[in-house]
Amino acid sequence: MMSTDVWDQIHTINKYYDGPELGVANYLGRPHIYERQLDTDRDDYSQRFLLSPIDPDLLSLVLEDWEIWLRWDSAYRQGRTPHKTHPALPEDRQRHDELSKLIGDRLKADPEHGFSKWARFKSGKVQWIDAPMEPNAGPIDQPPVAQPR
Repeated sequence: MMSTDVWDQIHTINKYYDGPELGVANYLGRPHIYERQLDTDRDDYSQRFLLSPIDPDLLSLVLEDWEIWLRWDSAYRQGRTPHKTHPALPEDRQRHDELSKLIGDRLKADPEHGFSKWARFKSGKVQWIDAPMEPNAGPIDQPPVAQPR
């Protein structure tokens, strides 16, 4: 069982339910799409993720859309916008809709060019490991609520 003390940057958390499920994070210093995998034995999601490199053009679109969501989240938490505007402020809505069309269904890990790693998340960082350190290894710190899709 190999582990590392390296923590990589999380760029986005595009889908979140009881922990990050889909987004973009670094692996060995390069952005990758990460996608949480289903544990068919438990009929539940595990802390195992499929990672695959992300195309630079797609990365640019995803990061721009993430910035739109971060502005919305900040305004919502400050009481400056109602939840019904989610996931974009009115002034960002048109661009968010354009980005959603441009991204389409491309934000997913590619099984043909991907690989599996176990993950531990902590304060905007992720640690990719080869195998869980314990049978039910999970997040050690929950990141902020992320943009549901």
